[in-house]
Amino acid sequence: MLRSLLAVTAIPALATLASAQCYVSQLGTLLGTGDDVVFADQAMNITFPIGANNFTHIAIGTNGVAFLSTGVAVGTTTSGYPSQATFAGAAGQSPRVAANWTDLEFLVSNNAGVYYNDTIPGKFVITWLNAWEWNTTNPIFTVQAQLFANGDVVFTYTGNTQSTAADNTVGISEGNGIAPVADVNLSAGGNVSTTYYMRELFVAGTFDLGGSTLNFTQAGGGFVQTTGACNAAYNQAFGTGCYDISDSFYEFHSDSSTVPAALNGQSMSLTPAGTSYLVQWGGSAFVAPSPAALTLAISDDGELAVTPSIPLPTLTGTVSPIYVHGNGMVSHGPNNGIQPISYTPDAAGFLNAPATGFFCWHDFNTGEAGSGQIKYEEVLVGPDTVAFITWDDVESYASPEVTNRSTWQMQLNLTSGVVTFAWNTMDGNPSSIYGSAYLVGWGPIGASNNAGSVDLSAAAPFVTSTTNMGSMTLAGAPAPISSATSGTVVTYTTNNIPEYVSTSGIYLSTNILSTTTIPGGLNLVILGAPDCLGYVGTLDFLQVMVGGPTNAVTLPIPAGIPAGTTLYSQSVALVAPNSLPNGQNSFGMTVSNAVTTYIAPF
Repeated sequence: MLRSLLAVTAIPALATLASAQCYVSQLGTLLGTGDDVVFADQAMNITFPIGANNFTHIAIGTNGVAFLSTGVAVGTTTSGYPSQATFAGAAGQSPRVAANWTDLEFLVSNNAGVYYNDTIPGKFVITWLNAWEWNTTNPIFTVQAQLFANGDVVFTYTGNTQSTAADNTVGISEGNGIAPVADVNLSAGGNVSTTYYMRELFVAGTFDLGGSTLNFTQAGGGFVQTTGACNAAYNQAFGTGCYDISDSFYEFHSDSSTVPAALNGQSMSLTPAGTSYLVQWGGSAFVAPSPAALTLAISDDGELAVTPSIPLPTLTGTVSPIYVHGNGMVSHGPNNGIQPISYTPDAAGFLNAPATGFFCWHDFNTGEAGSGQIKYEEVLVGPDTVAFITWDDVESYASPEVTNRSTWQMQLNLTSGVVTFAWNTMDGNPSSIYGSAYLVGWGPIGASNNAGSVDLSAAAPFVTSTTNMGSMTLAGAPAPISSATSGTVVTYTTNNIPEYVSTSGIYLSTNILSTTTIPGGLNLVILGAPDCLGYVGTLDFLQVMVGGPTNAVTLPIPAGIPAGTTLYSQSVALVAPNSLPNGQNSFGMTVSNAVTTYIAPF
């Protein structure tokens, strides 16, 4: 149970800097007016962190953007229309904070100007006062950016802020050539980034932030963004838990352009080891089919039952017949015609396959003019009988159609049960209008947990799991509102808590509450829990949870907590050391994602 009294009495002492005061009316110092100007660097009187670096100075431009530095900003521009590359910044260039990056103009006749205020403890305020877009005369509007010493940023827009004649870019970028990611919808809020890059491009006439306040909170190696009136209270999940364990495994290529480099001349073997397969990379060779090989009558997207001379030994007993699918599958039972198995490879279809199978799933097309065919033959290799199933120079779709063929095979040892993939030359043309994805892997019949695509060449050797286990997830609700007269009880709910020992019915878990977070998370491999990320920086409150795979604890937030008080939560569970697949996790610990709790009066 939660130590409620301790939590209630201690929260006021744990308050971090309040990150929003709506619009700050104390404008401070006038930098100047004009058009397409970047003013000289100013000391902020705070140290502003972003990523692994800290910044003390800022160069503010008239076009609604500012560039951070430690003295002299690098890569500033007077352009009012940034490209995605300009917003990201090249290697070595400064971070950029874009409250309304477009071609603004400031005229003395409008009582306009660019101001900064460095006198408010813990934050630096920039105000673009009474601006309009260049070459227009209406509307006149004001935009403000507040940068806080804890790394938070707040943008505030007056009610008539709108775009009339040009595109607007809004967001924050770490600079230094950071990789751009997909744009978000800032007006909707609830956005989470895992890097220090978040933006929205507003096409001329579509700006919808008038009257809004945008809040960017640094957490989990990126930003949590909310939209509301002056930092409304919220709980926001960030990061990922551990572990996602599946009784299947796969590597997914979204199109074929990456396949030749990954597979040409490579091999992968699956060796029965009790109730699992030992998966190894390399060590086998492609064997060209002999003239005696039988051509299988499999049409485009078709499937054929093949009866080997010896039933194939598998993890669940011997299997005969086997089913060969033209799109790169060999399975214990039929896959054809049962959705979501189709010509379009995807994780959902694979993880819910209607038959246990071996997959090099791709939209092959034996029906194309000039295509090679799928061939079958059995060969005595030493004391073992091996069935070779070869996609022999088989075409794939392309647009326009060109010669783009693949040659590879599955080698099924009918004596030992070892199954080997051997890839000779694979097609890399990604132009098919039907998609050109590849999915390579193995999975048993029925639903499997999605542990994600893995680089098989790097992951092997490993032993397949016999269980499915999703990572722990944590969520908080309702919004942590603390007004002058009332408070809120926030419930933190943890799902997918693992048993300490399988089938024991014992669940050992704790929820942690902290006043600090570790950006990007700390890999707990140092404790013997590899790939589990710790997001809380301190262990301020430990809330023991007793029960089953889902459990909850509560945090009473009293009235009068300072707006902007921020807490971070993450759950931890214990499992028997070395009990997870392949002996991982010698410490015996799993963790959830984390949750940011931002307390505000509404």
